[in-house]
Amino acid sequence: MGGGRLPGALSHDVTPYAGDFNPQFPSGGFEFPGPIGLDSSPVVTEVKKDWDPPNPGSTPEIVVKGKTLAQVADALNKLPEWGRGGGSIRSDKLDNVKTPEVTVQLRANLTMVLPQWDGYEQASAAVKKEWDRMIATLRKHEQRHVDIAIEEADALASALMGKPMSKIASMVTEANAKMAKRQKELDAKTENGSKVGVEFGDVVLDMSIT
Repeated sequence: MGGGRLPGALSHDVTPYAGDFNPQFPSGGFEFPGPIGLDSSPVVTEVKKDWDPPNPGSTPEIVVKGKTLAQVADALNKLPEWGRGGGSIRSDKLDNVKTPEVTVQLRANLTMVLPQWDGYEQASAAVKKEWDRMIATLRKHEQRHVDIAIEEADALASALMGKPMSKIASMVTEANAKMAKRQKELDAKTENGSKVGVEFGDVVLDMSIT
């Protein structure tokens, strides 16, 4: 694109770690046997969270190669996205519950993956500075995806307290759907992070720098 500014092809991941919940787990949680509305259904009295403190996974790594920013940008654009960030809520399965109270373990499956440039050390100071600037804005964009996942997971953890066990699966599914909607809204507003001059945007590379 002749030394112009190249927008980053960014979006939150749609794997089990993404804002969109994993289609392998369409319920977003686990179904529980038993008649609906039974007064003696166990009630949620404790919710454990695996994201407090946040611990996003960072694998697999994204590695790109190139001697110039133009070559690196070309490599990045061949990927589904330049970086990944987000989460997907799941609850651990509960079997043979025989008590009136139940503890729920929620998992947010947070992820944060940024690209690594194989060739960075050989680049000029000006090129390194531009790469570092792009990575900083990309990190900010992907961190917002992670924050959205945490916000919805926290809201679910609070909402589950006092609810019957039979409601867990549907509430997890609803939380994932709300999370996915917000993730898509963020990408639409920022044009997947590439829109210049907006919060969580500016993820571009100036290929004219050498």
